Formats: sequence, C-alpha cells, structure tokens
Amino acid sequence: MSFICDNIFRAYDIRGLYPTEINEKTYKLIGQSIGTKIASTNQKRVVVCMDGRNSSPSLKDNLIIGLLDTGIDVTDIGMLPTPLLYHSLKFLNIANGLMITGSHNPKDYNGIKIVLENKTLFGKHIQEIKQNIINNTISLSNTKGVTNKNDEIIDDYINVLQKNLKISSKLKVTIDCSNGITGKIAKKVFDSFEIDTFIINENVNGDFPNHSPDPTNENNLKQLQEIIKQKNSDIGIAYDGDGDRLIIVKPDSKIIWPDQLLMYFAYDLLQDNPESKIVYDIKCSQHLEEIILKNNGVPILSRTGHSFIKKTMSSENAILGGEMSGHIFFADRWPGFDDGMYASLRFLEILSKHDCDLASLQNIPESIVTPEINIPFKDNKHFTFMKLFVKLAKFDDAKIIDIDGIKVIYDDGWGLIRCSNTTSNIVLRFEAQSKESMMKIQSIMKEKMLEVDTTLNIPF
Repeated sequence: MSFICDNIFRAYDIRGLYPTEINEKTYKLIGQSIGTKIASTNQKRVVVCMDGRNSSPSLKDNLIIGLLDTGIDVTDIGMLPTPLLYHSLKFLNIANGLMITGSHNPKDYNGIKIVLENKTLFGKHIQEIKQNIINNTISLSNTKGVTNKNDEIIDDYINVLQKNLKISSKLKVTIDCSNGITGKIAKKVFDSFEIDTFIINENVNGDFPNHSPDPTNENNLKQLQEIIKQKNSDIGIAYDGDGDRLIIVKPDSKIIWPDQLLMYFAYDLLQDNPESKIVYDIKCSQHLEEIILKNNGVPILSRTGHSFIKKTMSSENAILGGEMSGHIFFADRWPGFDDGMYASLRFLEILSKHDCDLASLQNIPESIVTPEINIPFKDNKHFTFMKLFVKLAKFDDAKIIDIDGIKVIYDDGWGLIRCSNTTSNIVLRFEAQSKESMMKIQSIMKEKMLEVDTTLNIPF
C-alpha cells in the first residue's frame, strides 16, 4: 500500500498544501491511477496543462511520468488558464484533460482538476483515484506512452471568441490578473477586440506578491478599485489564479457580485430564450430566483461546486449556470464550461448593446448581503463540526434547505452555513431585507454555532 494524504481528495477536485500534503511523488502516483482509469475506457490520450504556481512545473512533470507509465499518450499544452484546457479538449478532439492548479487558494496550495470522457470528475470518482493508489490496483504498461507538445491553443481560442462575440471598441476596461495565469493571455485576447485595456498584476508570479488570487475577497480588489478611478474606466475585471472565476467592479468601486452578475446574464438571455433553465448554487441571492421567474425562466438550485453545476446543467439542459464563487457557465453559444474571461467578455457584449452605459442596464434589486465569511479549522476538522451542527442545531419558524450544508430561510432573509470543499473552513453567507433582520439572523446562527463549539471566533 502506498501512503497518500487522504485530505487532498476533495468533493470536486484534488487539492492540498505543497509539499506537506501533495508533492512530486504524490503526483506520479495520481498520474498512474488516472492513467489506469483512462486505459480502462480503451482511450489512450490525455491533455495536461498547468497554472503559474511555483510548484506546478515539477508536479506536472511527475504527473506526466505517471501517466506515461500506464501507456497513456500525453499532449502537453503548457502553462495556460483552466478554461483553455477545457477548450483544448474540443479543439484537439481528446476526451480527457488534467489541469494542475491551486485555483484561487494561497500560494502554497496546488491541485488537479480532472476531466475524463468529457465529464468533470467529482464525488466517488475522485475517491476511486485514491483507492487505486491505496489498494495498489494500478496497471502499468509494458509500452510507455509518448508526450507531444501543442502551442496552438491560444490562437484557436481567440479565433472562436471572435466568431462568438460582438463587443464595442469604445469600452475602456481595467483588468487585474492577480499575477495568475490569465496574465499570459489577457492582453492578446482584449487586443483582438480593440478594447482600450489597462492591465495590472499581469506578470505571472506564483508568489502572488500583490494580493492573493481570490477576487471574491474584497481586500484583494482595493488596488483594482483605485486604478479604475485613476484611468476613468467603464468597468473593472478581476480574475482568480487559474482564470475560471471573475469579479466585476463598477466605476464607483461598487462590486457586482457573481450572483448579481448572473441576474444581468439571466435577464439578457431570457429575452431571446424564454422558459430556459438557469442553474445557480445555494449561496446566491434570493433575488436571482425572482429575476429568473419574472423573465419566464426556470430556476434550478444546486450544490456549490463547479462539477455539480456542470452536471446539473447537463442533465437539465440549462443554458446558464453560476455560483457565488465567480464560476459562470454559458451553454447557449458556448460549450458550457466555466470561463472567467469569456464571462467578462459576455458582460462587455451586454454593455455594448446599451451604448457602453452601465446605468442603462436592467435594474438589479438590492438587499443587505455579506460576502462569504470563512471560519478556519485545523486539519479539515470543519467536516466534524458540520456533522455535529447538523445533528444539534434547531431553527424555529424557518424553512431549511439541506442540499449543501444548511440554509435557514426566514421571511426577511436567510443564513447559510456549509463546509468548504477547497479549504479547511466553514463558510457562511447572509442576506436580509434590513440591518435589523441581518443582525437577528446572524445572532441566531452564531448562538447555534457556539452551542456546538464554544471556542469559535465568529466575526459577527
């Protein structure tokens, strides 16, 4: 039996701290396990890509070694954003893809996002990769696979974008690449539309020297907000570390949160596609459901996680999906994968329809909302806390949704508590009609949490 850290096998990807939880040896074993899984489907090819983290090159090399050991041929497309891995599968007509990335997590994290047979792996399929290693059921091949490199993905991606979108060149945009991998392609993409663009933190740097690559954290948007004012930009865009998530910032520095962005997209799409289905995660505002219904759409609630959103969109034949973390999925004239850059361009396309005037867009209802509130736990003990919380916490006079943690819904607002599947945190979010309602709901949630663990430091 091979030793491997159990905690790295998450709900919808593999992710952990480098080098304590994941390392080069781990990636070779994972490569062998995934290669065994691919070989069992009588396929022989996989695309491998990586982000710009310092640990990614050596981890990629060892993942490839493991894949080759099982007789699988590898197409290495180098260092690109995660959405371009998804794009490459269609371009190269290959059903399997592996993206080495720590996504939006701090610099010491890394991981693997996995597509096999054109489906994003999650749940028990991730666990099967672990079990192959633990049970030593890996099948090595007498004939090693071969590696080839492909550097055509960026150009094809831009060609497809050009055919897909119509964007005004009058727009003035400031972009924060967060020193993540989008810095490699952002200028080339936006220049292709002749958009006046100013880019900050463009240099790919795995130390993320200016701020952590998570744009959903308001502290990471301060630099962008200042530059938007200085440059008198029409809009600001921030991408995460691997480019599959985004945040939009207005000229007045106000943030368009992803659920609000989904409201704009839902309104726009449903004008031409009435009765279409739209999928969103449990963290999104109640107003999103209301806008979908008001515009003759069908709202579908999902668990949080890009894999779950994709699966639900596919099974329900939905044209749009998204989650509060900033993953947005289009399946109307795009292949349905989450792509921060494409989503930002779709928003610019909507702006272009309204003479580049943000104020002329559909009014989005507002309420009092919190960003995601993270309560850290050591060694993934947040899962243990959550099990106890579900068992012990009782909420009178509230509607409960328990598809992903517990969402407690009152007439004047709601509170959500759930486990993060990418970090060792409990995640909370709240929405209310007034400050008084917000204080009441947060107070109830805090009381119930402290009944389970009196040592928690809860920042509200």
